[in-house]
Amino acid sequence: MRRPVKRITPGTVAARLAAVLAVCLVLRGAAELAGGVRALPEGVGAGVLALALPGASLPLPDAGTLALWGTLPGYTAARRVSDTVPEDTAAGGLFWSAPASGETPEDPDAALPAEDTAPADTVTADTVPPDTAPADTASTEPAPETPERDAIGTTILGKGSGYLDAGDGIYVKNKSKYTPDFQKLLETPLKFSAEKGAVLIIHTHGSEAYNPAGEDIYVASDPSRTEDTRFNVVRVGDELERVLTERGVTVIHDRELYDYPSYNGSYDRSLASIKAHLKANSEICVVIDLHRDALEGDGKLYKTVADVGDTPCAQVMLICGSNSSGLKHPDWQENLSFALKLQHRMVTDYPTLARPLKLSQYRYNQHATTGSLIAEIGTNGNTLREALAAVRYFGACLADVLTEA
Repeated sequence: MRRPVKRITPGTVAARLAAVLAVCLVLRGAAELAGGVRALPEGVGAGVLALALPGASLPLPDAGTLALWGTLPGYTAARRVSDTVPEDTAAGGLFWSAPASGETPEDPDAALPAEDTAPADTVTADTVPPDTAPADTASTEPAPETPERDAIGTTILGKGSGYLDAGDGIYVKNKSKYTPDFQKLLETPLKFSAEKGAVLIIHTHGSEAYNPAGEDIYVASDPSRTEDTRFNVVRVGDELERVLTERGVTVIHDRELYDYPSYNGSYDRSLASIKAHLKANSEICVVIDLHRDALEGDGKLYKTVADVGDTPCAQVMLICGSNSSGLKHPDWQENLSFALKLQHRMVTDYPTLARPLKLSQYRYNQHATTGSLIAEIGTNGNTLREALAAVRYFGACLADVLTEA
């Protein structure tokens, strides 16, 4: 026997909408206490109404104005994530997105954290404010160019509290749950070399840009970000490619922007590309995910400074992931061995070039293959020219490590 079709009357529609609105207002108040309200992406507003009107064949508008974040653990936030909050620890919003593998989401939608504790030998930003969400509607006016901002220079060497002395001039900020034998890993020979393999350069957050200065003035797509690859970290990747190629290292440079127009899912998209590159190019032995850091807080912008050569130069920070978050990453110590060798080369050849090596609790896609690292070239307070100077020295050290292996 067929069940009668239940008709939704105007009264029912109004009652359900009122109920949903009441719940949203309560959650909105809670979200504001927790840290903010952002606009939902296209289509999400309709999802709210669909929850209120199951089975209704009505043209649902795209409201997109009631995103709540930081209040409902276990859900994925429909927002651009703060530069300081990895997705493993971020709470979510009104709409859920279960990971395809059933695993807990790691940290694919966060730019790499800035210094989370100020070392004793320098002054750094305590926090990095969340990015401003993109406008809901496109303006017909030409976008203004981003002006240069004053930045405070700082050299971060890690010789204060909060760092481990790993020996040989290497300092480590250890955010994992392990205490590795750094000296043993430093002395362990690499299983790959430039003679038999290639380097993949990729940019999970390719739109990350620098402090505009001189001729390097760009139109920002978000604060300290631009789609223009002449001025973001893709340009820095171009320079790294040039340095390595001149040293005889085979390079594959993926210049795709994985964080624009949607910042959410950046690491998911870049991981898919890394896997595709590995499948198509079996000679890839090293994957460098090249970023720039963000050091900003209390209204102050910071840039890192390396005393190398006669050209203003930023510092470089290596980040090595682990399995401390509980996700599968069995070969993370091989990556750490590689990172330690590269860090040692930098502190030996250019003593102020490298910030302390960061051993993270998160994977950052480095479980895809051994030889995977993140390299943060400068900060949003550095200029592009300072970042380019830094990546040349970094590239020379990377080429040395690979050719001597």
